[in-house]
Amino acid sequence: MADYLRKVFTKKQILWLIISGGVLVVFFLIALFCVRASRTQPAQLFADRFDKDGESTQISVFYSQIAEVSEDNLKELSFKIDNKLDEEFITAKSENARRRISAYSASGETTVNSEKKSSKVKVIGVGGDYFLFHPLRLLSGSYFDGDDLMQDKILLDEEAAWDLYGSPDIVGKPVEIEGVRLIVAGVYKKDTGRFNKLAGNDKNTVYVSYETIEYVSNRTELDCYEVLLPNPVSGYGMKVVKDAITLNEDKFEIVENTKRFSWTRLIKRFKTAGSRSMNAKAIIYPYWENMARGLEDALVPWVFIDIILISFVFVNVCVLCARMWKNRTIHKSDVKNFIEKRIEIYREERKQKKEKGELI
Repeated sequence: MADYLRKVFTKKQILWLIISGGVLVVFFLIALFCVRASRTQPAQLFADRFDKDGESTQISVFYSQIAEVSEDNLKELSFKIDNKLDEEFITAKSENARRRISAYSASGETTVNSEKKSSKVKVIGVGGDYFLFHPLRLLSGSYFDGDDLMQDKILLDEEAAWDLYGSPDIVGKPVEIEGVRLIVAGVYKKDTGRFNKLAGNDKNTVYVSYETIEYVSNRTELDCYEVLLPNPVSGYGMKVVKDAITLNEDKFEIVENTKRFSWTRLIKRFKTAGSRSMNAKAIIYPYWENMARGLEDALVPWVFIDIILISFVFVNVCVLCARMWKNRTIHKSDVKNFIEKRIEIYREERKQKKEKGELI
């Protein structure tokens, strides 16, 4: 046995095994980094928060500026999705659960005024269950519901609150946009950093109902529709939503948010890296989609580094197995002889017992 181990585990082979162990540690550290980075994008993780069993998927549809998609168009889209689910007898997971959850949004720029001050802001008009898809870090107050009967609420970021009132504790205070009086429902802390700045999330940002932004800007077209729906088999939810859209493909972009940072999806993203940069659809993506796309581009090289590392470990393990096989001391003939000898001994023992009358 000692001779066998010396032949297999030479000094060189031991060195390679130590290196492989270190490489394996680096592999797991990079994998952990990728997982943790993907968890920084809550707008992509609604399906994970809503359905721990992984039987739902989150889909986003981004519309070009020439699509002119209205709120009525999205109601029709939701109706078609529900009809398709009905036709295939797909129900909610439980009696009290919702089968489909959707939201929509449009953005622009405006000025918010308080009694004494004003602040230039980016304004996002939302409808449906927008804040389920996009949870914010509230410092005070609460969200408003995009489907509330009274559409007079506004959500300010911390910087806008300081600009207008010199404090983030201003829930219930009045502000105005284009002469429309709104009540502060809450104040939230906006994400900061280089990625946020590059993605377009560097300006003071407020949230109002879609009806409000439609009224103050005379804007009727929407930028984004988001939906969570059952996904009994991979790709089903994506197909249902895509089939329900009647626009030409040059007027929208559809994305499956769920598992977009998985290895398989990131490898596919590498194949389309060049063409994806050439956007000919006149789509202005919201900051959260820009953030997700930027993170995809940042993670792709790390995924390929991890593939190279695990391949290196795999090759070394294969080499070790080959050496163990080549230097083995037990061969096929030895196994055959051992089995035959055991059978012969067994038969001889039975014969002796039979002669002594021990076997009936």
